[in-house]
Amino acid sequence: MPYAYPAPRTGTAQDLLRVVTRAYELELEKSGAPSFPVKTESQRRFVEPLFRLAGIAVGKLVEALPGDWIVGLHDRAFRRLAGGRTYPFDAARPEIVRARALAERLKAETGREPALLALVSHPPVLGALAHLNFELVRHATRALREVRGRPCRPRLVAATDPFALDATAIFEEGFYAGFMGTYHIGIDRLALGRGHLGPELTPQASWTRMPSRLFRVLAAGGEVGLVLAGGVPATSRVLYGAREWLRGARRRSPRRRDPRAVARALEGDESFRRFERLAEDLVRVPSGTWRVVDVWLMAAAAGLLPGETATAAGAAVLTALGIPDVERAALLADLESALTRETPHRRRLFRLLAGRVARARPLVLIPVVHRTEPLGVEIREAWSWERLGRGRVRARRADAADAPLELAPEAFADRFVEENFS
Repeated sequence: MPYAYPAPRTGTAQDLLRVVTRAYELELEKSGAPSFPVKTESQRRFVEPLFRLAGIAVGKLVEALPGDWIVGLHDRAFRRLAGGRTYPFDAARPEIVRARALAERLKAETGREPALLALVSHPPVLGALAHLNFELVRHATRALREVRGRPCRPRLVAATDPFALDATAIFEEGFYAGFMGTYHIGIDRLALGRGHLGPELTPQASWTRMPSRLFRVLAAGGEVGLVLAGGVPATSRVLYGAREWLRGARRRSPRRRDPRAVARALEGDESFRRFERLAEDLVRVPSGTWRVVDVWLMAAAAGLLPGETATAAGAAVLTALGIPDVERAALLADLESALTRETPHRRRLFRLLAGRVARARPLVLIPVVHRTEPLGVEIREAWSWERLGRGRVRARRADAADAPLELAPEAFADRFVEENFS
């Protein structure tokens, strides 16, 4: 194994991430990828916190600098990280001009400056396309500045845990975690239970607290760049695709308020019993029926259960949930579709954006997407949101701003993601 991610059992939703990290470890083993830098326990206890403190100090210093200086500094930093493989950013691109006009129109009509959210695709983190990750956030930062039309401070949501920074040296990991957790909206998906000083220095970056920080920045009218896929392909398929499908299935279950009935049904399923026998050697299995079902489906989707497919596990889950036979085929087709997407629909994220951000002010969503033929980065057509009431938004596409749509955030998520992301 090239690397063992420090992911102790915590009894929280963090334990679910062990499925993702284990799937990635096996993926690396099969690919023959070179081993990552070894990071000892003593380095995590004594070296990483020192460099995290340095990152925190730089983050606070940067906060005092003019906004356009910061955009310029980030532009140069991301160019360097991309290894010179950069693509031109065109501020006069029609999609950016229309997005800016849409933002200005919203401000004039509502009297409130809209929040800006750039939603970014996620190419592979290793190999020939890895440089695109830096180019995407560079273009997103510059696009946010141009759409705002004045100096501003775009923030980035970026993972700062060992899983995200496995290929970096311990001092780089510490500095990055400190800076991104302080100036930007860093998220440490493995923050709990490690017993190290480092994560305690940036408590706001914990996955338990980061979402409120994100929504607070947007609700105040800020500018944010967010990778919509959430991480490596295993993260997208397993943590978002499978779990979001399971949430939808549970909402349709006549047993949704009776986990004991679901547990009794699972006891009679041979594939579930086989999962229980294998699970402890593979993943962290949390307590509680719903969490156990999460782990089962996620492990099957991640390929951690020999001879088990996500579709077969999904069918067994639907049986345990008591879903009527007539509904199962469509739900299983939805699961198969979710697990083949590079970018999940993230319906829950869009629902939360409607409830936490759009209720305070309008929101402009800007897709920033990579392409492979030819290699490059595209800024695509922006959309705006205005909240109409509980569970409904008015959505306008920038190139058809006079033809608004009224729909649920989840329906918008499907349309927006399928329109812009593979």
